[in-house]
Amino acid sequence: MVEKFTHLDTGNIETTESFFSDRFIKARIESGHPSNEGLDLILEENRSSDWQEQHWKQVKDNQLKYDEDVNQYITLTLSDLVKARSQTLKNKYIVSMEADAGQIALEASERSKKFIVYRINADYFLLNLGLLRSDTNTLGDAYIDKGGFYYSSAASSLKEILGGRSTLSDTMEKLSRQFVKYVRILRYMKNSDSNFFSFHFKLSKLEIETLERTLTEESSKKKN
Repeated sequence: MVEKFTHLDTGNIETTESFFSDRFIKARIESGHPSNEGLDLILEENRSSDWQEQHWKQVKDNQLKYDEDVNQYITLTLSDLVKARSQTLKNKYIVSMEADAGQIALEASERSKKFIVYRINADYFLLNLGLLRSDTNTLGDAYIDKGGFYYSSAASSLKEILGGRSTLSDTMEKLSRQFVKYVRILRYMKNSDSNFFSFHFKLSKLEIETLERTLTEESSKKKN
């Protein structure tokens, strides 16, 4: 279901998806990380299937530089933040940033659940490190490897379920490979537009810290 809101200054009606998409793409360009950077559009043009098989790694690496799908994924993930009803499942599997989501995944009897655990926590790291933590500007690259690992594990789990690559597993792999880049784009987005969340809520620094502490405590209780 598409969420809509009205701009108080202009009266224009907009969807949350278009709102976040515009701001994320703008942040990409202004921060020096344009979409599809390094993509060779003619690499596979007029190539035989034999050539593509022989150069499969080069072809795959080039395909993974196409990231319009990542733009859409992050936009939808941001839009999901304003839908309180979507948080129930996520809260069930989120662990604190100091904990290891892999422990929950290892205990999962179903491969689909393992994918869900890794994906939810990967998204949590991306948004937390890019937008939601009060110390994102001073945090540096702490937790970056862990966030990338969660997306890589989500991609691997999904490929096991489907028996091979898919559009979503490729998106997860792109997020894994370039995790630090997308965190930095979100940090730029946060710093360049202080009111990007104000249409839904605006939390003070103290309120954000309280929310983070509550989430950590609840995650610890669920793990124990």
